[in-house]
Amino acid sequence: MRRIIVAAVALLVVAAAASYTGYWFHLAGRLPEAIAAWADARRAEGSNVRWDSLAIGGFPASLRVTLTGVAIAGARPLPFQAAAAIVIGEARPWNLRRWCVNAPQGARVEAPSEGDTVAAAALDATMVIGTDNGATVALTAHQIAGSGAAAALRIADADARLALPGRPPADHRQDGPRVTLRLSGIVLPRAVPSLGATIDALTLSGAVKGAVPPGRLRQALAAWRDDGGTIEFEEGALRWGSLAASANGTLALDAALQPIGALTATIDNHNAVIDAAVAGGTLRADDANLAKLLLGLMAKPGADGKKQLTLPVTLQDRRLFLGPVQIAVLPLFTWE
Repeated sequence: MRRIIVAAVALLVVAAAASYTGYWFHLAGRLPEAIAAWADARRAEGSNVRWDSLAIGGFPASLRVTLTGVAIAGARPLPFQAAAAIVIGEARPWNLRRWCVNAPQGARVEAPSEGDTVAAAALDATMVIGTDNGATVALTAHQIAGSGAAAALRIADADARLALPGRPPADHRQDGPRVTLRLSGIVLPRAVPSLGATIDALTLSGAVKGAVPPGRLRQALAAWRDDGGTIEFEEGALRWGSLAASANGTLALDAALQPIGALTATIDNHNAVIDAAVAGGTLRADDANLAKLLLGLMAKPGADGKKQLTLPVTLQDRRLFLGPVQIAVLPLFTWE
């Protein structure tokens, strides 16, 4: 009787192993077609996706896709070209809704019209697809360096999280993509007086309200704006030398497709902002002392006893105002 039981168990194990092996090879055989279909869908949207070779491995514990010579070119949000020597994606055969993707030899993104390039020494990402076809992507990049106009830019670490809804928002009251970006160790091309050349940490988080339609970016943004589209800026935090600031509010586009917004900011050491505005040429030295006096009168002690300034921040007519004081002139966005 014992021999019969042992034989039956062994037979079941062999049958299960054979079934699992068949299941794995079935999935492995379908993956190249699925990846090719995804690339075709991106081409239909106006992007060009290609690779030199594709290999499937990882048996038995995972499904691993290895792509070499990967290149992507597109026009949204602005014309770009991205490339990586190797991209590896891995998932468990029993959970194909969660993929871990990495570029162990790094990747680069280029703005071909400007000749600017940003490259990362290593990239790691996790993508989870929900049952409603929504997706979340968590991306980590290390040792980021720029060239061209951004030649001296260096970023030690970057973390980004993108949440995409399963279907486009029906109107401007519903959320589209949600983005959180955290950067640390940002070395600027040149030092800013009173602040230095290294930003310790920067966090940006918000949600796009309303759907940005397909098509050329300028026309798509105009349609999104006309439909009431906005960006809910939920969190902005900055630590830069002696300056610490946080902000939240709403951003939009004006009739000329230039950023406008109304936010509330809390700032420690607002004098450093004034000094930086003077050094940047957006605030006259004669007006700096008056600005410091006015803003100083508005400051109140924070939880640590140090004075903090809480006041409105306005973006209008390509100008940035801190309370009543203009501190910067914004660049012109052409969206081409």
